[in-house]
This record gives sequence, C-alpha cells and structure tokens, in this order.
Amino acid sequence: MKVGFLIQHYPPYLGGAECQARDLAEALVSRGHTVEVATTRWDRSEPPREARHGVGIRRWPTPRLRWLRFPWNLLTGFAAGWSLSGRCQILHGHCLSAFVLGGLVAARWRGCPALVKPCSLGPEGDVARIRRPWMLGLAWWMARSARGFLVQTRAVGAELQGEGIPQARIHRLPSLFPRLGSEYSESALPLSPPSAQVLYVGRLHPGKGLHTLMAAWPTVARSTGWRWTVVGDGPMRQEMLDWIEREGLQDSVALVGYQPDPTPWFRNAEVLVFPSYSESFGNVLVEALQAGCGVLTTRVGVAADWPPEAPVIRLPPADPRAWEQALQDWAAQPETQRLSCRRAARQFARAHHHPDGVLSRLEALYLGHIDAAVGGSAGSGGAA
Repeated sequence: MKVGFLIQHYPPYLGGAECQARDLAEALVSRGHTVEVATTRWDRSEPPREARHGVGIRRWPTPRLRWLRFPWNLLTGFAAGWSLSGRCQILHGHCLSAFVLGGLVAARWRGCPALVKPCSLGPEGDVARIRRPWMLGLAWWMARSARGFLVQTRAVGAELQGEGIPQARIHRLPSLFPRLGSEYSESALPLSPPSAQVLYVGRLHPGKGLHTLMAAWPTVARSTGWRWTVVGDGPMRQEMLDWIEREGLQDSVALVGYQPDPTPWFRNAEVLVFPSYSESFGNVLVEALQAGCGVLTTRVGVAADWPPEAPVIRLPPADPRAWEQALQDWAAQPETQRLSCRRAARQFARAHHHPDGVLSRLEALYLGHIDAAVGGSAGSGGAA
C-alpha cells in the first residue's frame, strides 16, 4: 500500500503523538508498504525534504507569528493533502490540527479515503479545541470529512459518538509499541536500585494528579525509605521544587526533567505512579509494564479498558490516603512476590499490546477503506 501521513509536527520534534506517528510509519515500511509524511517545518534547520528509515518526509513552511499559524497551516495542509492524495491510496491524519484538517478536506475533494486519529480528549482535547464557538463549526465540519476515526480507547470513541460521529466510522486502534516485538524479553528482569524505586513519567500538570502524590509522599518516604524520581517538565515544576524545599524532601524526591528516552528510568523503577484524571491512552502505562515495572494508576485511558485481572492497581485520583497505603503495601511485599509481579507485567504487555496485532488491524482498516473507495461506497464510512 501507499500511505500518506499528515501531522503538524514530526520527529525530531519530540512528543507522544509525534513519536507514535514515527514508529507507525517505520513499522509500516518494514512490512513492505510505502509511507510519505507531510508535516510543517517548525525548525528552519531541518531540510524541506528527506528520507529517514525508508519514510519520505516533506516539511511545509509555517510562520513564526502565532496568530497567522492556523490559517496558514490550514492552507498548507490542504496543499499537502492534495499532493499526497495524488500519489497515495489512503491518508492517515494524526491529531486534529489545522494542518491535518486542511489535508482531510483536500483528500475528500480528490476522492482519496482519509482516516484521522484524535490525540487527546476532554475539555482541552482535540475535539474541544476545534469545537470552540469562534470557529463557527467550520473546523469540526473539516474533521467530519474524514472517512473514519481511529481511537486508542473506548473513552475517545465515546466522546466522538457524543459529538454525533456514527459508531460505524469509529475504529479502535491501540498505540504501537515496537519494542514489545523485539527488544524486551520476559527473562531479562529490571533492576530496582534505591535511586529510582518509585517513578512518575509525564507532564508536570495538575491534571496528572500530582497534588495527590505530593500529599501522600512525605508519609511514604518516612515509612519506606523509598525515593521518588519525577521524569518530565511542565507548569508545576517550580511548585514541586518549592514543595521539596518546604518539606525537606531533597533526599527522597528527584526532579530530573524531560528525558527524550525514558526507557532506562522504567527499567530501574520498582513501581510507576500515574494518578492522572484524564488520558486518551496513557503510553507510559504500557511502557512501564513492558519494562517489568509495577503500575499504580487510575481508571483512565488504556487502564480503563484493561480487564480486571490486569497486573495493575487502579486507585481514585484524588485520595492521597489510598495512594499512601498502596505504596506502603507494595514496599512490604517480599522480593519473590515482586519478581512475580514483574513477570506478570511483561507477559500482559506482550499479550495485549504486541505490535503485530496493532499493525495487522491497521492494515485491515486501510484495505477496507481503500476497497470501499474503489467500489464507490466509501461515503458510507462502514467499519473495515
């Protein structure tokens, strides 16, 4: 197949959606498909055109002036989508940005089937942003021009259905985790040195539930002697630094900032804490399990979709006492039980998130929409 990707930013720009798009593009190429990526040239040092790991990339100019970006990216996205639609059998948009919206409209006009994946949900998510009153419904009309919507979890699908998207046009497709197919083995268990026993990876933002952990941690630190390593950056960084100083937690909390590759931190962690209030998926949860790391989280994103027997502990996001008790109980486990938990985590990740299953599902969706377009019935948006 010849597949065109539309995404406003693409690596070396680092973000969850961007890395997912890169991994997906490279995985499709490894399975014999042709993938072209259209994106914006956010960094002037990046070449306008290049090929990376078999993926062709074209970067379209984007203005530095913030107020000009939406209309400009809409137009360049339309041009990019028009160009890709002439060479590709199907287009795949990542996130509902102006660049992607323009590309979706172009694909519709050229009769090329296009799928789009919303990358966030809730009041600050993709749909909410383009449904703002000042857009007069035009951006949402553009989004609806997609033949199908790829959603990572049931929660994202429910949000789309609530906005009037028929269920037949919504397709579940979990995130891709290439390492589950190669790098990690169930026998290679991680170490748990004292420097990184409890781990948080993500944006430092109130919506991630960090205030709950901050309320619980002083007691946990005193009773267990554990250390909490925080990987990430965001608007709460200074607040957390002030809290560490005020509570005298310099020896038990370390803020290490944003890390392009958090894999070593997962490997050295005893347990991941992730008390988020809302997630479209929650990649860090699967990354923790595949590294053999215990997981304490909430019923959000993929954790809400996992079966009850999943090797994770799901807690209320705003109950510090529950998190305090769960961490103390985890610390009290004998080492043999911890090893068993690590093995169970790895096995669950491989069974439920192996990349072969994700790619096979995506290929089937692509083919279904391509065949429907060729057969003249693509407008129905039926499920593949």
